[in-house]
Amino acid sequence: MTLSGQAIVSLRNVGKTFDNGTAALDRFNLDIRDGEFVSLLGPSGCGKSTALRIIAGLSTASQGTVNWPGGGKIGFVFQEPTLMPWASVTANVRLPLKLAHAGEESSHEAATRALVHVGLAEFANVYPRELSGGMKMRVSIARALVTEPELLLMDEPFAALDEITRFKLNNDLLKVWQELHRTVIFVTHSVFESVYLSQRIVVMTPRPGRVFTEIEIPAPYPRDERFRTSADYAGYCRQVAEALGQAMAGGAS
Repeated sequence: MTLSGQAIVSLRNVGKTFDNGTAALDRFNLDIRDGEFVSLLGPSGCGKSTALRIIAGLSTASQGTVNWPGGGKIGFVFQEPTLMPWASVTANVRLPLKLAHAGEESSHEAATRALVHVGLAEFANVYPRELSGGMKMRVSIARALVTEPELLLMDEPFAALDEITRFKLNNDLLKVWQELHRTVIFVTHSVFESVYLSQRIVVMTPRPGRVFTEIEIPAPYPRDERFRTSADYAGYCRQVAEALGQAMAGGAS
């Protein structure tokens, strides 16, 4: 499979140095094409989350350029669900629309649609304290989807979950991605998760983060447990793990 198409966001020679002198990114180059599912893979502290925040406009690059020709909406899913404990599931999902002063009826309908996509329609009126960790993350994903973003940014959203819940949410995320045709950039430090989800994996070097190599995963969608237990999946995981090992050892790409 050769991925092609117009880049909806491009980073060129992006660097980020924090006020304390820590260099998080250096000469970071990345093109994201419309409709792709791309994972940023690398060790903790390699600048994956920093790159995501720069794309989202939550942080500014110290050097280089970020070009997003379309300038469309962005949805962001953080590592923690960060839900308001005093508000219902629907109220949490509606929050971005409320902040944008959207109408009551239209925002309620949008929240209902988003909850249907993540399989939580029947939990619309419950409160976060009544939800499991996986369900809270589903609410967080619904909240990111409620504005119908062109680009969905996900910062290790499943890292704190148990393996069984994580597998289930991986499957659900791919279903949502295929249904809604959004572009997804997914940050992870899991080789196995990146291979299962992605069309393309961007392997990053240790800090300061740069792109070491990019690996395409040509397995067809939908992907399921047959793929997860296949020889092809094991082979892709081995290829990506070897590339990550070389990146961490400072090898040349």
